[in-house]
Amino acid sequence: MYSLIRNSIARIIQRDFISNIGFSYRSSTTNISPSNETPKDADNTTKSDSKFPDKTKTTDVKVPWKSNVIEIPVAMSSQYLMENFREHRQGGFYYDHRIIVPEMPEKYTTKPFETRKTGGNHPDTGRKEYRRVGGGLKKTWLWIDTMRQGPKSGPPLVERVIRIVNSDCHTAKAALIGHGNTLRYILATENLKVGDLVKTSGDIPKNPVKASEGDAYPVGALPTGTIVNCVEGYPGQGARYAMNAGTYATIMKRVDDRCILQLPTKHEISILEQCMVTVGRLSNVAHNEFVYGKAGATRLLGIRPKLGLFHKKTSRFGRRPFRARPILVITGEKPEYPNVIKLQHPSIDPYR
Repeated sequence: MYSLIRNSIARIIQRDFISNIGFSYRSSTTNISPSNETPKDADNTTKSDSKFPDKTKTTDVKVPWKSNVIEIPVAMSSQYLMENFREHRQGGFYYDHRIIVPEMPEKYTTKPFETRKTGGNHPDTGRKEYRRVGGGLKKTWLWIDTMRQGPKSGPPLVERVIRIVNSDCHTAKAALIGHGNTLRYILATENLKVGDLVKTSGDIPKNPVKASEGDAYPVGALPTGTIVNCVEGYPGQGARYAMNAGTYATIMKRVDDRCILQLPTKHEISILEQCMVTVGRLSNVAHNEFVYGKAGATRLLGIRPKLGLFHKKTSRFGRRPFRARPILVITGEKPEYPNVIKLQHPSIDPYR
């Protein structure tokens, strides 16, 4: 017990002694200066002392990639869906012939939406519109922001990839990106990873931009031969081309203020240089090589089977079921045939 008390007292005395020596050394170096020292040198001494700030003061440490962050709101809105999707209903919208999003908020959100199955019927009239649709697992719909809008001048908008998830209603994977307090979903490219930084800019410089995968720029700012996806048809429309899994478009050449791109179908289109595109190839490249393996796998997707008695057939792969003929009523009476019209003169007819 005595040894513990002795060691603790010695440790406290040693700490106070070292602190007093350090204080006296700092005071001597700051107060004693040579006689030929100029005011400029004195300023330098004060600057050198500032290298050791007081630990009680708190300094705001900024994250390096957030130093030039520009707060830009998400471009997608419910009005955009009303103008661009197939059919907008009260509250929600008709996404495709399989599902309906029943409720839709006014502001963008990253929360998954619950969907309702159509069964191939029209949501309002109830009439059958599509065959082989029905059943399947429940699906959630993610609100993908297809309008990558950035500042027209100055540094680009920098966003970090938070996570990459699978989407039930999109063949490509979705990436959750954020800047400041704003989060949004975009379609992920092939080599995009969690933690990567993606840039979005609306500026078209004189020299082509050396962009990384996942960055969004106007098509006129990228060099010829660049692989892009999520191509706009006209400025402000939103992504319309090369949006499926593993697809991409290629910038072929530039003519005046327009750029010619080759789509995945090998068809070429000419768009304005202000149209936004995303650099890279979309993720989930092996989507078209997936083998379902059994009939139940397609039923889980909401696809009903092809075979059946009442389905249309052309007898190419088997028998063709015809509709049953009506019952023939036999009475024994001679039927009345219509008058036969002869087109030749009896003298010319060799069979008379």
